[in-house]
Amino acid sequence: MNDLAFFYDANEYPIVDFLMTVDVECFDFATNSFEYDKIPKRVHEEGMLPLLDLFEKYGVSATFFFTGKFAQLSPESVEMASSRGHEIGCHGYSHFEFFDVMSLEHQVKNLKKSKKILEDICVCDVVSFRAPALRINKDTVRALEKTGFKIDSSVAPQRFDGPLTSGALKKVSWLFAERKPYHISYSSPFRSGVSTILEVPLSSMLWSLTGTHMRISPALTRLTHALLSKESRISGKPLVFLIHPNELISFERKNTEKRGSWFSDELRHRIKM
Repeated sequence: MNDLAFFYDANEYPIVDFLMTVDVECFDFATNSFEYDKIPKRVHEEGMLPLLDLFEKYGVSATFFFTGKFAQLSPESVEMASSRGHEIGCHGYSHFEFFDVMSLEHQVKNLKKSKKILEDICVCDVVSFRAPALRINKDTVRALEKTGFKIDSSVAPQRFDGPLTSGALKKVSWLFAERKPYHISYSSPFRSGVSTILEVPLSSMLWSLTGTHMRISPALTRLTHALLSKESRISGKPLVFLIHPNELISFERKNTEKRGSWFSDELRHRIKM
């Protein structure tokens, strides 16, 4: 297993079966909120450390997408992931700042700020990006080019979350997105084009390969994994899995913070728990 930077630097479709990716942010599943004073410490101790040990045990090289905010609050998490040989990627500055509703200028500012925070900590080049909540627009590719990124992994082809996700209407475009890695078009992030940004899509087929979906239905996840693995063997398309260290923390349901619609907030939270 390799990180996304390896994929970019290798041939167009290298022989790689599985790409492990980890999104690290200050989100508390139990309260459905961003607990900046509590969650980073718990994520580091209860989520990051066991996950890094597990990856080391099985020889996994992953890409860790950190938000700039989390990196500021827990720089030791970034340092530890980097020191163990994992790629450090950018997840924007904060997980509630969505790129699909930002102007080009705002995206550039956000990316520059986040990239600098991460590179100052890990003393490495940060070239891979994943948008918070996987929300991007047609300006994102130019913002990534302007700020020195090479890779995006924010598209989940043919995944359908319906109203259970933020930015649901714009994510309908996922149903028509390219499945194999492609260079993003300047007119649409869901189409191939001539930009320098390589899109490495998350693995999905209505149901996606994520830790959240694995918790909701292991059986459906196994079926999806089998189908996607067969596709990968035929097409050479890598499997790209996403997990959050937050998911490894023990938690009990508490009073939740209302942030969106009943579907994307309360019902989605109940399903996740």
